[in-house]
Amino acid sequence: MTDDLRNADGSADDAHESDDEDFGSWFDERYGDDDAAAEPAGVATDTLIETDSDTESEPEAPADDESSAGDVDDHESDTVATAAKASLWKRVGARIVRRPVGWWNRPWTNERIVRLLVTSTALTVTTVIIMRVVHFAPFPGLGGQDLILDNNTPTGGDMGAHVWAPAFLRDNFLPSGQLSGWTMDWYGGLPLYRFYMVIPALAIVALDVILPYGIAFKIVAVSGLVTFPAACWAFGRLAAFRHPIPELFAFGGLCFLLDESFEIYGGNVKSTMAGEYSFSIALTLAMLGLGLLAHGLRTGRFRVWAAVVLSLAAVSHGIVLIFVAVAALIICLVWLDLSRLFYAVTVGVTTLLLSAWWVGPFLFGHEFMTDMKYGFRPNSSTDSFWDMFFPLTPALDIIITTLAVIGFAAFVMRRQLTGAAIGFICIAFVIGVYITRDSLPVIGLLWNPRLLPFVYLTRYLLMVAGAFEVISLIINAVRQRTAGRRLDAYESAGAFSVVGVSILLVFGWMYEVLPFDGRAVITEATDEEAAVSAYAWGPFRKGAESGRAVADGWSRYNFRGYEGRPAYPAYHDLITTMDDVGQDRGCGRAIWENNSANSEYGTTMALMLLPHWTDGCIASMEGLFFEATASTNYHFLTAAAVSESSSNPVRQLRYTNNDAEVGVEHMQDLGVRYLMVRTDPAKNEASTTDDLALVGTSGTWDIYEVQDSNIVEPLTVEPVVVDQADDEWYKPGDARERNLELGTSWFQNRDAWPAIPVDDGPQEWQRVEASIVEDQRIEPFDDQSRKVDYVEPSPPITPTQLPEATVSDVVIGEESVEFSVDEVGVPVLVKVSYFPNWTVSGAEGPYRAGANQMIVIPTETDVKLSYDSHTALDWFFYLLTAIGIGLCFVWRRQGDLQYADVRPGFRRRKRADDEPTVPAEHTWSDPDADQESNGPLSRLNALDDAGSTVQPASPNDSDASLMDPTPAQPSMLIADFPEPIEPESDDAVSDDSERDDETRENPTTN
Repeated sequence: MTDDLRNADGSADDAHESDDEDFGSWFDERYGDDDAAAEPAGVATDTLIETDSDTESEPEAPADDESSAGDVDDHESDTVATAAKASLWKRVGARIVRRPVGWWNRPWTNERIVRLLVTSTALTVTTVIIMRVVHFAPFPGLGGQDLILDNNTPTGGDMGAHVWAPAFLRDNFLPSGQLSGWTMDWYGGLPLYRFYMVIPALAIVALDVILPYGIAFKIVAVSGLVTFPAACWAFGRLAAFRHPIPELFAFGGLCFLLDESFEIYGGNVKSTMAGEYSFSIALTLAMLGLGLLAHGLRTGRFRVWAAVVLSLAAVSHGIVLIFVAVAALIICLVWLDLSRLFYAVTVGVTTLLLSAWWVGPFLFGHEFMTDMKYGFRPNSSTDSFWDMFFPLTPALDIIITTLAVIGFAAFVMRRQLTGAAIGFICIAFVIGVYITRDSLPVIGLLWNPRLLPFVYLTRYLLMVAGAFEVISLIINAVRQRTAGRRLDAYESAGAFSVVGVSILLVFGWMYEVLPFDGRAVITEATDEEAAVSAYAWGPFRKGAESGRAVADGWSRYNFRGYEGRPAYPAYHDLITTMDDVGQDRGCGRAIWENNSANSEYGTTMALMLLPHWTDGCIASMEGLFFEATASTNYHFLTAAAVSESSSNPVRQLRYTNNDAEVGVEHMQDLGVRYLMVRTDPAKNEASTTDDLALVGTSGTWDIYEVQDSNIVEPLTVEPVVVDQADDEWYKPGDARERNLELGTSWFQNRDAWPAIPVDDGPQEWQRVEASIVEDQRIEPFDDQSRKVDYVEPSPPITPTQLPEATVSDVVIGEESVEFSVDEVGVPVLVKVSYFPNWTVSGAEGPYRAGANQMIVIPTETDVKLSYDSHTALDWFFYLLTAIGIGLCFVWRRQGDLQYADVRPGFRRRKRADDEPTVPAEHTWSDPDADQESNGPLSRLNALDDAGSTVQPASPNDSDASLMDPTPAQPSMLIADFPEPIEPESDDAVSDDSERDDETRENPTTN
């Protein structure tokens, strides 16, 4: 597909000046055939509508009959419009079928058929394998178990909780024209899709229009995996790697997906099944976008497509955004010259602008997120960078890394610029894993192992290229040819087969599905012990402790759904009971005991779906989007206090486990209405507390109502405004850490904080400083075993009592809180997560207070807090994205760039309508070609990545072979095509063995 609307010769058309012609005639003038262009505007001789040239026209109306004349004019106008419309659709249809038809009409030489078989085999095999692993078999006759199209609710890991968010988007935001907003369903409120990725959710909602929700969710969840091998192939094809390296990239992508050395970092099957499906979608888009970028840096095309796809990748996952930025920068640098600098800048700026609507609010709101403080790797004496970079068995690590080094070296020696960039990207992320041990500057939030997937991916791509180079050397050595001799189509197919089959054998061994396999007895059975056997294939056998790969088992577990779990009846009964309690006693927030036994429902996060199943009546205090609100910290402190053995996922907090007295106080502070406990120790604690009333049971669960727990309540003591002391150990600008220390100090040490601390407030409120309690510090700041510091007010707080006030008529909406007071001027605590988008009418504030909550000072008896989904800052970033969209139209109108040479050099940037500067000996002479095939753009497109000449596929389709897996001439590398081109002797190293018959009939001139 072209990146601009231009003339057949690739140049921009400035001749069209008329403002009174309709779009159809303009389209025909620009894109119609020569004979059509000769016809009157809006009329074509070969329209899709049958016309009778002999049909008599209607009699001309008398000049003085205005009504009749008007009817004739209207009729003629309708006729012209109909013809123009028909012509327009014909032209659009012609552009759609032009390239496929041109591709099909090219000569079917033996070499082309071989290449097509290699490409189709690579894409089919890799895609089908992934479909089988994730149990996606839409065609039953082809075998395999299909679970994707079963109408159920997916579960397993984080995926079982991800179910909630797209449905909430569908039911609440989209009907209001929003892509993000506020929800009360998790953590006492959080900004949904401000910090998490909405693009995959939109895909789920779109597919839900025609499919049941569960099926739509599963299809989107596996879409990134299923299409990833094809995206890797497209990257190689767009970047003009020689055949069959793009096809081998598909196998490299397969290796990455089936790598079982990691399961939460993102990208592979195991990570996706753990819930990182947005990551795999974003990475697939990133590979396609980087391919488009590399193609554009080579040819000057696809500015718009590259920017759009790269921006989609960036906003589909924040970690992949880092990969996109680093990889795109490196690819641009290796291709850099003055003309390509303009291309890189325009694509980069457009990508940034198109991403601004999501990236901007994310960056400017990070202060109000939770840092999970995962620390870094290596994190112990048994962990090391070696373990991180080489996580497989020693034999596999040696083979993979050695071949990757060979592939990188070959790309550099051959001056394959994009190939060299892959190696530099790998090195960059190796360095990145090391330097991000302390997370990202300023915003933090990055766990350094999350960058490892990009190291693994680029290494696999280099590995398959290195394997091909090794086989090429062996073939040339056997045939007594120069080591650098390019393989012909048949030899390349053989080399591809060796690499592909070798990879398949490894994965067949891992999944224990090789043909002619079996089990070998290692230890015979005895009276005391059963026989021990291991997987065997011919003379090879696994060790007794070696297991089978689990990715397909994990996907089977997830996609059988909640409904497929043995404990589903108990889960259904618990949800129904909570719904009944909410209907009978009132809706509200529920906190449930955090325990590993909850996994019997499909995931330990199953009860996060309480608001999903109860239509929002019962909100879950715990939710999946941990980082999306600073209230997460206070929830997990509370969950620990009401659980026998909580997971305590936020590192460095000072947890108190299974203490009902502490738990009740925390639940009252957070406005929690219901407590759900299942273990005997937690039940025993709950039963001894007067502030908990048993209101229901379901299976192993006891359900309590928390007394005196309100979401909105007046204060009895005046708040204090806190300023932080200037302690040297504080990281500059780390407002998130300072607020956490202040909030947890008040939340857990009420004796030291008799008044609730706030970030700001009226001048009459007492001001204090917060300083670290030195005797309660645990470990130095940079140690992973440290705890969040407690701070104390200085000077000590002098409590100021407030007049008694009453709050009534509380109404909690999804994006609003309304209430009435009988006493204005008395501060009111609203136990909803603070975020700067909250505004209030009838009161001053809101001020951030305590456990990330809000305080307002009523100035009227009726008060309403509202969440503004679109602040001035939001609109600013929306405007930037609108500018980016406008630039897309500008770049399409301007057309493609034309470079002075096919290799980078600091020369003047050329437009597509400039005179060509490509040497004559680098172009094809085709006397039968029309204007398009003889235009300067087509002559530039006749040159591949390194300067080899390629015969256009057809006179009317110079770029028909862009994504054609069987190009008439495979890519020539720069090193293989020195300047000037000298005639080759019969015994010289040449590429004639790879040229099609068509190519041999059109030799270049010297």
